[in-house]
Amino acid sequence: MLDEDKTYENEVKPTLDDRGSLDLTKQIDELNKKVKNLDGLEKIHRETNGDLRIHILKLDKEIYQLKKDMAFQKENHQMDIIQKDNEIGRLIKKITEK
Repeated sequence: MLDEDKTYENEVKPTLDDRGSLDLTKQIDELNKKVKNLDGLEKIHRETNGDLRIHILKLDKEIYQLKKDMAFQKENHQMDIIQKDNEIGRLIKKITEK
């Protein structure tokens, strides 16, 4: 029985790419890598941009609601001032009548 080499020392190891910069298949491979990277970046950009749009819409709704609440509070405050002015006027009139 033969001893089998199980260390895989004799396997062929990939060597460095020996194709020159003018090799068309190498240029195509490099361009394909760039396109794949750009596709990934485009996907990230679309997701981020979409998330930002959603966040902006939420903030716009919140700002609208805050402005609406502020206008309501301002109106209530003005009503309170009018009521208090009327009460002060009534009390001054009552004091001066005596």
